[in-house]
This record gives sequence, C-alpha cells and structure tokens, in this order.
Amino acid sequence: MKRSLFMTMMVAALALALALPLYAAAPKAPAEGLAMKAPAGAKQPVVKFNHGTHKSAKCADCHHKKVGASEFAKCDSKGCHADYAAKTGKESYYAAFHGANAKSCLGCHKAVKDKSPNAPSACPKCHVKG
Repeated sequence: MKRSLFMTMMVAALALALALPLYAAAPKAPAEGLAMKAPAGAKQPVVKFNHGTHKSAKCADCHHKKVGASEFAKCDSKGCHADYAAKTGKESYYAAFHGANAKSCLGCHKAVKDKSPNAPSACPKCHVKG
C-alpha cells in the first residue's frame, strides 16, 4: 500500500514538473483595454480592445507567429502590418482590422454575427469616443 501511494505521488510530481515549463512558456494576453494604434490622420477614435471578451478565440485565429519563434507577433510588427498609409494589401495596418477575411476583426465579427449577435460590425460600436 505504501509503495503504490509513493509511486503515485512520484508520477504526479514528475507530471507536474514536466507540465510547468509548458505553462510558463504559454503566451500571455496583454492587459485589458489595450488601445490600438491610430495612424496619422485617422478619422475614427482609437479602438480599445479587450482580450477577455474574446476568450473563445485562439491566439492564432487573429495573430501570426513571429518567424522562427513560438510567440505571436503584434499587428504592427516589422514585416507584418506596418504599412499605415495603405487601406488594402498584406502589410496594411487598416486591412488587418477591417479586411474581409476571417483573421481581421471586422471579417470575424461579420462571420460570427449569426452565432454572436453582440459582435459589433459597425464603426461606432468599436470606435467609441472617450
């Protein structure tokens, strides 16, 4: 009896020891109320994004991984969506949020509108003043 209890505890300790590095390496979501950058001359107010209201989405639903890394890139990372002037194109910061594909905020909100009626898809719902 003592030996089986000891073995069970050892296996549990080993499993915990192996799982801790995976937990520590998991990407952490930024703080709530993250203010997105507004390009110069933007007509709409800055969007305050909350990761907490998007818990059902996986990081990869929106973000791309950095090349050769296990972490996700920020939207305006060099070589990602760093073109603030263009409205369209792969590197357009605007298109990253407003594009028709499901990886953009607006594209995803329109795609889930039937299942999630609270998903805003109109400018004043996301671009709130103040």
